[in-house]
Amino acid sequence: MGSHTILLVQPKDSSTRTYYDFTNVGLMCEAIMAMYEKRLKQLNPRSGHINYHIDDLRKFIDNFSDISALVFNAQTVAYLPHDREWIKNNVYGHLKRLAQK
Repeated sequence: MGSHTILLVQPKDSSTRTYYDFTNVGLMCEAIMAMYEKRLKQLNPRSGHINYHIDDLRKFIDNFSDISALVFNAQTVAYLPHDREWIKNNVYGHLKRLAQK
C-alpha cells in the first residue's frame, strides 16, 4: 500500500470533477472517510459525536457520479486504474485494520 495514488472524483455533473493525490492507498482511504465525516457534520451540525456503519460509507461512495483511483505500479512504471468497488473494498480493509489496532 505504499504507492502513489490519485483519486478521481466527480460528485455531481462534469463541472464538479476534481482529483486528490496521496503517497499511498491508506491515505486515500483516510481522505474518503474524512469527506464522509465532514458531510455527516454538515447534515448534523448539533451532534457532537458522529457514528456510522461501513454500509453508510459504501453508500456515500456509491453516490458519487464517478469515482476511481490510479495507483502507481513500480514494476510496470505505470498507473493502474481501479474502479468504485476496488475503492470500497480498500476503505473497508483500511477500517478493519484500524479496528484491530
